[in-house]
Amino acid sequence: MNRKSSKLAKTNLVLWIFLGLGVSLTHATTQPGSSSELTMPVSVSSDSTKSLSVTLDVKSDTYTMPGISPTPEGGPIKDPVVKARGVGLISHNPDATTPVANNLLAGPTLRVRPGDALNVVFRNSLDYKPSAGDSGHSTTIPHGFDVINLHTHGLHVSPQSPGDNVLTSIFPDKTPQKPLQQCNQEYGEGNCVTGEFAYSYQIPDTHPAGTFWYHAHKHGAVSMHLADAIAGALIIEDPVNGLESLPAVQAAREKIIMLQHISYGGSYSDSQNKGSGTQSDPYLVNCMSVYQDSANCDFDGTKPATPKVTNKTLSVNGQFQPTISMWTEEAQLWRVINGSIGNVTTMCLVPVDDGATDTATGPKAYVLAADGIPLQNLGAGKNDSPVLLTNPVSQPTNGIELLNNELSLLASGQRLDLMVKAPARPGTYALYNSNDDAIDKQCQAATYQGKAPILTVSVKETASDIAYNTSVPTQQALNKLQTPVTITAAESPKLPTQGALFGFTNSTFAPKIGGASAINARVFNPMRSQRNLELGQVDLWSVQSAEGVHMYHIHINSFQLVSRGEMNYPFPVWRDTLLINAPDKSGSGEIVQFLQKPLDFTGILVMHCHNVFHEDNGMMEMVTIQPSAGKNP
Repeated sequence: MNRKSSKLAKTNLVLWIFLGLGVSLTHATTQPGSSSELTMPVSVSSDSTKSLSVTLDVKSDTYTMPGISPTPEGGPIKDPVVKARGVGLISHNPDATTPVANNLLAGPTLRVRPGDALNVVFRNSLDYKPSAGDSGHSTTIPHGFDVINLHTHGLHVSPQSPGDNVLTSIFPDKTPQKPLQQCNQEYGEGNCVTGEFAYSYQIPDTHPAGTFWYHAHKHGAVSMHLADAIAGALIIEDPVNGLESLPAVQAAREKIIMLQHISYGGSYSDSQNKGSGTQSDPYLVNCMSVYQDSANCDFDGTKPATPKVTNKTLSVNGQFQPTISMWTEEAQLWRVINGSIGNVTTMCLVPVDDGATDTATGPKAYVLAADGIPLQNLGAGKNDSPVLLTNPVSQPTNGIELLNNELSLLASGQRLDLMVKAPARPGTYALYNSNDDAIDKQCQAATYQGKAPILTVSVKETASDIAYNTSVPTQQALNKLQTPVTITAAESPKLPTQGALFGFTNSTFAPKIGGASAINARVFNPMRSQRNLELGQVDLWSVQSAEGVHMYHIHINSFQLVSRGEMNYPFPVWRDTLLINAPDKSGSGEIVQFLQKPLDFTGILVMHCHNVFHEDNGMMEMVTIQPSAGKNP
């Protein structure tokens, strides 16, 4: 991205959270509920076998995206066809637990248990193309769109190969030696391979149970690969100490909700494939549709074709505006993953055409876990329900409002395990994307008049004596589940020991595109560690934005929230991805503080912004977890 497109990434694809400034990513309008039922991706599970082995294949293919097209001016009104680098399941042991979904542009769901081995052969069936930036390397300019790797987002596993090592690059077969040699020089011998790589992850016996996810993480191509939907849900299930041990969860129907931004383009005036959204001439996911600036995309020295039509609308599991059906008073388990490039979605279900003005009469969303870790409030009473999501506020005045904003504003990379309970009477409700109104109005029905929903919920009365779940676990039941050990105030340093300031340069580090995205005035350096942490040592982190909205994410070890600004969270909340608000009008940036204690694994990992436009533009650090002082690795 050049400086212009970098600013677009700062404002066009994210919300100015807590200050109330936002943008709408929806163009097309439709009557909510007019699309088909949400289809689940194929699912494979280890069950009780103690291991899951799969082969995932990334290849270029055409995909029909069922539903109302968000770009009807450039193609079909329904079911647009897109050419993308999708990921598919081609082998698995044990067998799949659900039928294979019909060529969804969404990765399969992988399910394992604490103590299991997860083995993934990640295969690159793409073609080597210099025109896609495959022949060069950069720490600040998008490139390498046909080079892949795999990241298990949020898992507490080893960062060393064959584990969650995102310095690995899997090039297509028939890649020339020169780019491989350059990769070896920058990322180290053994990190640059062709064809496929066999990942192996040992899940710790004490790993929390909840919703995690996997996605391609090749630096310089992360935005491209999320636009291609090279991602899927990764569920840790624990029938003894996890959510799956709760009777209400066992009885509930489950919905995987992967929010995506498939950034395709169409109507290319000077391209052989013009992109009209049909099977014979599909829309294209390419450099110009994703990064939208020719300075990023002129790899062979020629100006790339510009799409006249681009998709700015979120999809779910490769589908536009799908419907989730519920019975009156039914409680369902929703596993929600924000797998977008850099979006923040407000998690409220707004009534449609029933006279209601806000979410008070609609389905209730109770939080079971955040970022894969059960939410635990030890001060809850015996029969208290879990935390109930309510409408966010622009300026929280107490810890409860702060917590609600933290959970209801779902940023890219974050996840929620929700128990969603339908109201006692039928109705239609919708989840919408952000809009131009103040945050206080984001969950008001009037705000979304004429807007297209992300998905709709259709609540109906059953015509027969169908048995279904109506129960929601108590908060005390959640308090008994496996989580990381709480870091106490006595363990915490009095002042911050680690800090990260997220911002942008004018031209330094990336003069060709007008500037880079940086952490502490540094861009990513794959050749040397930029931060050292010690195994078992508690650090108090302080993070802040100098400009724009960011999403802090660190691999391998989750962290425990302490405060945002001058306000403390009411009880410990664990996350691996954190929304960092833009500075206020005075230029002052809000500081978020949290505690982290690296455990179990040493080695190299990364910390970066999960608005991955920023990551591709340099906003990433190499971090080394060192052995405890005086101990061997």
